[in-house]
Amino acid sequence: MKGTFFISLVVIFSMLVIPLSALSKADSVAVPTAKPQSDVVYQKKNDDIGFEKIKVLKDGEITEYSANDYIFGVVAAEMPALYEAEALKAQAVAAYTFACYRMQNNTSAEYDISSDSDTAQCFITREEAAARWGEKSDEYAKKIDNCINAVEGEILTYDGEPIFAAYHAISAGTTNSCADVWGSDLSYLKSVNSAGDSLADGYLSEATFTADELVEKLKSITSPKGAPQDYFTDIKTADNGYVKKITYCGADTTGAQIAESLQLRSANFEIKFADGNFTFTVKGYGHGVGLSQTGADYMAKQGSNYKEILLHYYSNAQLQKN
Repeated sequence: MKGTFFISLVVIFSMLVIPLSALSKADSVAVPTAKPQSDVVYQKKNDDIGFEKIKVLKDGEITEYSANDYIFGVVAAEMPALYEAEALKAQAVAAYTFACYRMQNNTSAEYDISSDSDTAQCFITREEAAARWGEKSDEYAKKIDNCINAVEGEILTYDGEPIFAAYHAISAGTTNSCADVWGSDLSYLKSVNSAGDSLADGYLSEATFTADELVEKLKSITSPKGAPQDYFTDIKTADNGYVKKITYCGADTTGAQIAESLQLRSANFEIKFADGNFTFTVKGYGHGVGLSQTGADYMAKQGSNYKEILLHYYSNAQLQKN
């Protein structure tokens, strides 16, 4: 699971998450089933993984940060600070794990990781976070620092190596397996229930295009053929509704490619053609693989701790710590 695998993942589809602002509407749905016990037995940590300093490429400049400052910047950028503390802890462990994975698979000698969410994870400085939070800055900074300190040195591994800790904003109620999205089967990135996601603001969205607009946006796939109502055929979905394969004007493509080209919020969509317009009804936000941030917050509201959250979404992974 070295460099070439990482590159193949990020080229196919935006790898991690779009920064999240969606919040849970309610907390009355049953908590996801088969959650692990809270008294996790940690595995002995491999001394070859983990970091104390990290070089980050941001806005064209390379800057070295401490591990805590870097994870603070990722959590601040990727998850709302008003989320439950146990969800923020889970995000911190996932962010640290992914950074360890990226550092082990990095082919650049100049920096360890970038702040580009298409190839890594979002990152903002403490100063940028303070500006974003305004009068809540001190409160939110203290909250996130406390969460990071509580899980310092903890990492998710599989076979002793850092896992590819993908995460996303909102699933469609069930997460995706890595194989269904990127074609590589990873034992710790299987489809799992994420019950709270359907309660989130932004869970459902719609996007409408005229036939001409759609043709323009999908021109990289193929040229239009036939009547507009016949443009899309042979739609194949995973059990959870995410579109795996679809034929557009005779050209076979993927739901992820359609979603990316049309800037849909996810590849879980249904298409309706009426009055000359295509309407896409979309569930979820992001690729749907790994940790659902909304689902993590929902589980925390139901009483789950960060260990239970992590081992629910990253099945078969292990927690290690110094």
